[in-house]
Amino acid sequence: MAAATGALLMAGTSTASAAPAEEPWSQPWNQTIEGASAKGVITSEKVGTKPEDGRYRLTGTLTVTDPNPEACYYVQVGSEWIGKPRPPRWWGTSSVRQCGPGTVDVTSVTQAGVQVRARIARDTDNGDLAAFTQITVPTEVKTGVSAVSAGPRYSLALKNGKTTAWGQSDYGQTTVPAAAKSGVTAISAGPQHALALKNGEVLAWGDNARKQLAVPAAAKSGVTAIATGWAHSLALKNGKVIAWGENNDGAVTVPTEATSGVSAIAVANGTSMALKNGKVIVWSDEELLRTVPAEATSGVTAIAAGPGHLLALKGGKVIVWGYGGEHLTVPAAAQTGVTAIFASERCSFALKNGEVTGWGTWPDLCDAPAAKTGVSGMSASDEHNLVLKDGKLYDWGHLYK
Repeated sequence: MAAATGALLMAGTSTASAAPAEEPWSQPWNQTIEGASAKGVITSEKVGTKPEDGRYRLTGTLTVTDPNPEACYYVQVGSEWIGKPRPPRWWGTSSVRQCGPGTVDVTSVTQAGVQVRARIARDTDNGDLAAFTQITVPTEVKTGVSAVSAGPRYSLALKNGKTTAWGQSDYGQTTVPAAAKSGVTAISAGPQHALALKNGEVLAWGDNARKQLAVPAAAKSGVTAIATGWAHSLALKNGKVIAWGENNDGAVTVPTEATSGVSAIAVANGTSMALKNGKVIVWSDEELLRTVPAEATSGVTAIAAGPGHLLALKGGKVIVWGYGGEHLTVPAAAQTGVTAIFASERCSFALKNGEVTGWGTWPDLCDAPAAKTGVSGMSASDEHNLVLKDGKLYDWGHLYK
């Protein structure tokens, strides 16, 4: 992946020496590059019990003047390092983007280090270890897309039966096989491998270290739904859940209850979900996840899985259980009238009257700047999100390292 040139990488950069994590510290920042300007404050925060526990939070506003509606800018906070013979790279976090003219509030948090730097960057920079390659949507899928799936640091889109992939491809996730470039009806992006459904057959590509690509014979015909986890996958065929891949803690040992009558499936890491006659079934090594609340044992119409927390939709209300206080507090807007739900490691989302409501541990990732109204579909991942709106594909997020 091409990195930014040295001159471009340094454009609009502010540098400050880091303060000890236990001492309050604050410094204003103000940058301008061609097409955008930004300003705000960087402050230190104590987040643990040890003296060295700390982080830096950048807040402020980003204003884009570039008239090109597809020109995207964002703010990064972190440290610059040089890995010879490579150009300088950024190690930190990136704020929400602003595409085209407008002003947006920005927040970005990075762990305390020797130096703290802030800069404005363009999508084309990719200086932050390719932070935004996964959310720079290819021209061919900016419109006319029927389905999307966001995996960590890469994305899939389905258009006229063709699967398109972009982003990082450490395991070949974005190398779409020829068979998945026509006639596909469903896609699913996992952390290290991807799936497509074509004429009822499951196609798989990417990492195979844990037999993720060893699609069983039963999943090569008649399949109607697919879902990918960290090292295993699920397929739904005639109401029966089929699983393959790594079987740590019983991930691919499908419970008898999920071998008939199932209408929906979902996966996150090593946790699997199935929906049967309105009842949520979970198999996982995490007790808090597999302990389904009584409210989700009847009348449920949709399910979604995120690492550490699970979602169910019942009577237009979102039900959440698992780990993380932010995830478990369902906002008022998601307690009535919801028609679809989505989950990632850091966020939960509810779709209501075409508008997305997000909540979770990262407000600037869980907020949906491109998805306020007119949304017809969505996919959430740990570091970025995809939405379909008015026939167009939008993408936002940032990369935490």
